Amino acid sequence: MTLYSKDGAVSLIRSAIRRDRLSHAYLLCGERGVGKRTAGKFMAAQILCERGSGDPCGICKSCRMISNSAHPDFIAVEPSGKSGNYLADDLRPIVSDASVSPNEGERKIYFLPNIDRALPAAQNVLLKIVEEPPAHVVFIMTAESREKILPTILSRTVSINIGEASKSEAVSALKESGISQSDAENAVGLFGGNIGKCLEYAQNSDDARRLADSVRAASSAIAAGDEYALLKELSSLEKDRELLANVLDGLRDVIRDAAAIKLGTGLSSLAKDSAEAISKKYRQSGLIRISDAIFTAGTRISQNASAPLCISDLCGRIFGG
Repeated sequence: MTLYSKDGAVSLIRSAIRRDRLSHAYLLCGERGVGKRTAGKFMAAQILCERGSGDPCGICKSCRMISNSAHPDFIAVEPSGKSGNYLADDLRPIVSDASVSPNEGERKIYFLPNIDRALPAAQNVLLKIVEEPPAHVVFIMTAESREKILPTILSRTVSINIGEASKSEAVSALKESGISQSDAENAVGLFGGNIGKCLEYAQNSDDARRLADSVRAASSAIAAGDEYALLKELSSLEKDRELLANVLDGLRDVIRDAAAIKLGTGLSSLAKDSAEAISKKYRQSGLIRISDAIFTAGTRISQNASAPLCISDLCGRIFGG
């Protein structure tokens, strides 16, 4: 299992194991595609490895079972809701199972990817077991948005930010997955060090390509001062809320790059030409205002607010300020 630019998470767990100060709950935060699941699985291998050094040996029985997704003490729970949300019934079995001793070693790990997709009622099911877990239990959870997690759960977890890989590492990761050098470089040029999104694009994912095209179109509209074009582009995504939210994230990255240009730093967004044009059109204060407006719109959409109203309000805030 290869990790890219995850040294902070790895060293934190290694140190905790060696000092016998392992926490009972970890939350890996970062945008979709940066490798939170991979990092979580690696952390589980660190914890369950029979050598107990904090570095998975890859040879012992536990490491081999983790690698083959067959370890009885690594329990991965996936959401079953139609919208990809956790239901209360998805999480209730954890409460009763947590008291059962591990099968193989000293720890039992519950892996909950995208816990921010659990509605408050489902999160409340976990609350007591996260507050007062058995000594042998460790939770590893992932989330794109910490804001959607109950404060009472957040206060019991150690949060670790999972960032992008470097561009050279991302190219290497794509090549390991069978992507050609040129296709890998093209994907990294579009999505930076987000290996997951790069891989989707390089493997001809329609959603990834539509995402890139929409971010470019929306960025071009802002650069041109064309409110109608921006409204038209974002409105075409109303029925796909996840894609719309990802486009807004990408658009915010373009605005971030426009601000970075003014400071003389590098670019990594999907629309570098538009970022340069936007940087010339707006002052730094205007870029901050636009970025805040995009963030607000994305947050509201993720909270199931009306997409048409959010889009209309966003366009008004961008061009009306």
